[in-house]
Amino acid sequence: PVSVKISKKGREKMTNTKKRNLLAAGVILCALLSGIGTTMAYFTESAQETNVFTTGDLDIGLKEPEWDPKDNDGKNMYPGYTVYKNPTVKNITSDKNGEEPCYVRMIVDILDGGGADVTDIQALNLIYKTIYYDESFDGGYDKKEGTSTGLIQDRIPGYSLSELAAYPMVNPLWEKDTARSTASKLVYNYMGKNGDGILNIQEESTLFTNVVIPIDWNQTEMKKVGNYQLKVTAQAIQSKGFATQAEAYRMLDEEIKGGTLQEIRSAGVN
Repeated sequence: PVSVKISKKGREKMTNTKKRNLLAAGVILCALLSGIGTTMAYFTESAQETNVFTTGDLDIGLKEPEWDPKDNDGKNMYPGYTVYKNPTVKNITSDKNGEEPCYVRMIVDILDGGGADVTDIQALNLIYKTIYYDESFDGGYDKKEGTSTGLIQDRIPGYSLSELAAYPMVNPLWEKDTARSTASKLVYNYMGKNGDGILNIQEESTLFTNVVIPIDWNQTEMKKVGNYQLKVTAQAIQSKGFATQAEAYRMLDEEIKGGTLQEIRSAGVN
């Protein structure tokens, strides 16, 4: 073995060299760590959802398939005259965008032969007694030639006032809106079987089914009634977005007042 002696000065030199080398290594290490920081890759992710919004629609239809003026319905009436007249409203909205329930009301305007409101109270009270609803009637929105076991069209003899007393003026599923009705304008709100007033897609309801002239009437009553017209109008508004039926009808009135109500269907005047 070779023995090398290092002088004190030499040892000091080596020690200083090691310190410088360690310091340099520390600087390099810091540089490496700094280098890791600047080249670090971040884990990232991107996701998107496209939400499709579709506008709904509302469409109602109003028909009375049994009533045909071409067959002289409503012409030359006489005591004992009975005819089917069934104004029926239906929610015919497409279901392409889901359910579109609505609130519906029907308005019956009682007009004279010239199209003006009947104002004679005696005449109006008699006309009220010509309108009836028979729950046994099986006609409907798309069905003509319905049949009945109650008030039968063209029955001979006709019906007396005592017999007619067993029948309501309108379908019990409809409720008279006393706040909006007048003597010659009768407004009825559809309430439905459970009372919520909702008419769903493809559901329909008939307001009344018959016009009957009682056999009790004579020339006096017939002259007082004279020629009259029943103008039936159906109006509907969406039920979604309203807390109550009353609020919906209030808004419907505003639409009518503002002239923005879209006319979907119109019934004839008969």
